[in-house]
Amino acid sequence: MITCIVGGGIMNTTAANILKILSQSEMSVDDMQLYLEVEKSSIIKSILQFNEFLKSINLPTIEKSENLYSLNLSNQQMKTLFNNFNTLTLTEKIDYLYIKFIATGFLNLEKEKENLDISRSTILRAFKTVKETFAKNGTTYEYVHGKGLVLKNLSQIDKGTFCKKLMIFFIEEDILVPSRKKLLDSIKKFDTKERMEKLYPILNSSDISINYVMLSFVHTLEICVDLFGGFNFKIDKDSNIEKFIKLKNLVYKHGAGFNDEYKKQLVEFLFSFSYEEGQMDGTLINKSSKFIEDLKKYFKLQMSNKDLYRLLFNKVYLSFFKFENNILKISNLKRDKAQLKILEKLDKFLEEYSYKMYLADKYIIAFVLKTIIIEENLSDIKNVLLLFQDAVINKKSAFNVYLKRYIPTVNFDVEPILFYQRDVATLKKNYDIIISDSKISYDSILIDSYSNIKIYEILENHALKRGLNKE
Repeated sequence: MITCIVGGGIMNTTAANILKILSQSEMSVDDMQLYLEVEKSSIIKSILQFNEFLKSINLPTIEKSENLYSLNLSNQQMKTLFNNFNTLTLTEKIDYLYIKFIATGFLNLEKEKENLDISRSTILRAFKTVKETFAKNGTTYEYVHGKGLVLKNLSQIDKGTFCKKLMIFFIEEDILVPSRKKLLDSIKKFDTKERMEKLYPILNSSDISINYVMLSFVHTLEICVDLFGGFNFKIDKDSNIEKFIKLKNLVYKHGAGFNDEYKKQLVEFLFSFSYEEGQMDGTLINKSSKFIEDLKKYFKLQMSNKDLYRLLFNKVYLSFFKFENNILKISNLKRDKAQLKILEKLDKFLEEYSYKMYLADKYIIAFVLKTIIIEENLSDIKNVLLLFQDAVINKKSAFNVYLKRYIPTVNFDVEPILFYQRDVATLKKNYDIIISDSKISYDSILIDSYSNIKIYEILENHALKRGLNKE
């Protein structure tokens, strides 16, 4: 492996995070700054340094097109990159030492300094945080001459924290640098992809909402069971004995190779998870609930649609989980004008109520909000007039009938434009929206041709605008 040194200095934390971002999505420096919370000049400098490193291992460099930076590598090239890149952020160094200490029961800082290729001062600074965490949580250890630090007692709090930190390794498994990947491989006794083949029929048949956080816990639970007995899931199986039996049968049918205690706790977790409606962290559940209540007031929303409420809740929960655990998991950002307007208002809300989340998650929440706002305000559109330039239309025409079937809550009148050119102002009083294929008034919306999709888009935009402008 080539040491990540460029221009006389070791590749920094910013560069490590830029790699995480650009291995998942293209992004501007302005947007990267929202993730990394460093100066733009530092980001640009790190990109230049990173490009020198890429050249040193004969890989394509980061490219800039307009304002967007991208790293376009094949799967094999990406694998080569991560095999040669071993820079960890400070948080990753701390978590590495924390996880390895608990997983192995001992820690030799001198050996780990060599494994991570960092200085003595750096590893001591990272371990200081681990030491303080143990002291606060009640975990104890001692120094054994010739061996290093030996774990004596692991507190319940640190068992939970270990689980959460290890979950991040599974979430980021495809982009782990060598030292983190080697640590994960030394802890788990299974191949993740092969294990997923066994878990899929269980989860797919369990009628449970599945996301990558939940999957990472399922993997981590098996390790926790082996290391310290796992967890005590407080469940009342008699509250829905049929569901409990169904989950148990699924786990025992498809879980060949799972040890008995893991099977037992997996059933209990899935049963509990189904009632928590897809969430695991009680603190984040409360925070997410409060967030949505604040959001409802700010955006003047009812959120009576339970499915959309649950979708939004899940997205908010995952957003907080990612932010609080420094998980840079990013989807490609698709920007449209309507979403940007919602995002602008969402940013004001987040600032006013002191909430923080990553940019990509704001876009996801804005997308769900768009759906909710449109649904709640679409019902306020009662009457729409469609004016044709050259047509003889009546209320029984196929076009009108299909529109009514497509959008049943709206009354559509479809008429030739000829009879209405001089009386648009009067018509405006009788219709919420007037759509025309010829310019007749500033009060009408002009389209080049009629289609059900175009008309529905106009109605959606009207509903969205109405919802965003509510006082």
